[in-house]
Amino acid sequence: MYEIISVENRSGNGFNNLTGERFGRLTVLGLSSKKAGRKSYWVCQCDCGEKHLARSDSLKCGLVTSCGCKKEEQNRINLGKVTHGDTPVGKQKRLYHTWQGIKKRIYNQKNKRYVEYGGRGISLCKDWEKYEVFREWAHKAGYNDDLTIERIDVDGNYEPSNCKWIPFSEQAINRRSTVWIEWKGERKNIKQWSDELGINYGTLHSRYYRSGMRPPQLFEPIIKKTPR
Repeated sequence: MYEIISVENRSGNGFNNLTGERFGRLTVLGLSSKKAGRKSYWVCQCDCGEKHLARSDSLKCGLVTSCGCKKEEQNRINLGKVTHGDTPVGKQKRLYHTWQGIKKRIYNQKNKRYVEYGGRGISLCKDWEKYEVFREWAHKAGYNDDLTIERIDVDGNYEPSNCKWIPFSEQAINRRSTVWIEWKGERKNIKQWSDELGINYGTLHSRYYRSGMRPPQLFEPIIKKTPR
């Protein structure tokens, strides 16, 4: 659902690459494989930790600015149920969203990502049940608004010894679904090999998944045909 594809073949004809841009609480991670007619979809990371698909036009016009958490929080505010000092109207609003997002993925069985977290036994350490404790750890661990929380062991729990803050650009690397390729004594994923060898990510992705190529053929230079 959140597969990111290369934008190389989509350039031109007014195509606008939104990767890295921020719209409200959403940061665009990359172009989604989903497409409806001429409309492009983008994989976005919400400040609360959830991923969300959004169309280009919806992002640009401000129609979509979060994964839906913004509306939920406003509803709670309207009902007078939000009383915490670091609520969405406080100074630590993004960090608070992150903490809330973790709890939703672990405890809320109706959350679309519950099956990947609470549903397979991932838990939140007892100390972090209190937001103040989580906030204190976050700042000591180098938190800032340009980073996202990452579990070092993807099968481990949310706890100080297994969590760190990383740039959004690195968020997709440490996944259970990430394919690691060993070659010449080194172990890297497709994106890392692409960066190191200077071969287009989309090319390597297609070679590996569609053509079934493996090293060394996987990394052979692209031979451009000479025009006759």
